Amino acid sequence: MATAPTPAVWRPTPAHLRAAAVGLPLAVAAIAVRRPDLLVLATPLLVITLWSVLDRPREAPRTSARLVSSTLREGEETSLHVDFGLPAGTRQSIATVHSSPWLHLRPRRGVLALAMADEPAATLDFEVRSTRWGEQHVAVVVAATSSWGGYRWGPVGLPDFGVTTLPLPAVFDAAAPAPHPSGLVGVNRSARLGDGSEFAGIRPFHTGDRLRRIHWPVSLRTRNIHVSETWADQDTQVVLVVDATSDVGVSEGIDGAASSLDTAARAAGAISEHYLHRGDRVGLRIFGTARRTRLSASTGKLHLRRVLDILATMSVQPPHLEDNTRIQFGLDAGALVIMLSPLFSVTALGHAVTLARQGLTVVVVDTLPAGLPEQTRDPYVALAWRIRLLQREADVRRVNGAGIPVVPWFGPGSLDQVLRDIGRRASAPRMARR
Repeated sequence: MATAPTPAVWRPTPAHLRAAAVGLPLAVAAIAVRRPDLLVLATPLLVITLWSVLDRPREAPRTSARLVSSTLREGEETSLHVDFGLPAGTRQSIATVHSSPWLHLRPRRGVLALAMADEPAATLDFEVRSTRWGEQHVAVVVAATSSWGGYRWGPVGLPDFGVTTLPLPAVFDAAAPAPHPSGLVGVNRSARLGDGSEFAGIRPFHTGDRLRRIHWPVSLRTRNIHVSETWADQDTQVVLVVDATSDVGVSEGIDGAASSLDTAARAAGAISEHYLHRGDRVGLRIFGTARRTRLSASTGKLHLRRVLDILATMSVQPPHLEDNTRIQFGLDAGALVIMLSPLFSVTALGHAVTLARQGLTVVVVDTLPAGLPEQTRDPYVALAWRIRLLQREADVRRVNGAGIPVVPWFGPGSLDQVLRDIGRRASAPRMARR
């Protein structure tokens, strides 16, 4: 809750001063020159001026504002309540709300005025809808007027509200299993035997086997103790690497076109939600911002919230030159690295190649919006875009040549084929040097 400081006294409005400045000379002139018509004109102005002075409030209003929820998802609404404690003589309370372009207000212009009839309190209600992920701010300015608009209190600004909008995860599902499972939970079939729920076979009893694993029908039939063997239930460490060095395209919020950073934030949220619901561990790395963000791999709904909170704080910073060979992402062997990038930055390409050379499985998700040259009417800008896209295609071919698949993002099934190919490649025989 934000409370207004107690400032300012009630001050006469320009209308009150004009009424006094016009009415008093007219009355004096009417008496001096004996003109009743001038007195008729001056009387209403003097009556209103005197009424405003006698009925003006003697205390400052008590004002406060409260936001029902400071954390939203894209497209969600919340309510902003502005409360007034009004002294006697207040006839109108006014509140104005200023916000970022991604917060839509109702009423549309963000101004509400409520006429009072000697009521001690009033509440003005606004509806706030967030249309894009990120950190937004809401500023509230309050004011009040007395009878006939003669005196005004304010405008007074209340402390700003911060609204954090989490990216709305896109619809995503992957039927293909993730390669290289390495943990002990999850739904992926392991490459080795161990404690699990999926039956693998029956074998003779060995020292160290648990008694609850004894398979009694086979043991009684063969007169030798046999135990049931299972595949270990294992998880996968999935690490999302988000390229925030540039934001390509036009962002129109959740109701319109998406830029490359919009697509990356929503896709990262969708992929995180998918793998965390499967029981896998998900980590997050963001580069290209003012400070490099790193979130260790973990599981659970609380971890999903951490991922979305970090994605909501992303902002594009000017790219800076880095030595890609010295970057340490701190990833475990066998991790599946999914990089989300529009592939316009040399730094992002260098990161992908560096991670692949470290023996990690890297998949690059292309977040570049479609139809960029057609979005401009300037033929020279469109030509420049086509040239840049040709250079980008050459960069993508070089990345593919390094063994890194590049797939476009189109929602469910975006990674199915590439994950199946990676799984086949991992299980295929390899040549070894002697």
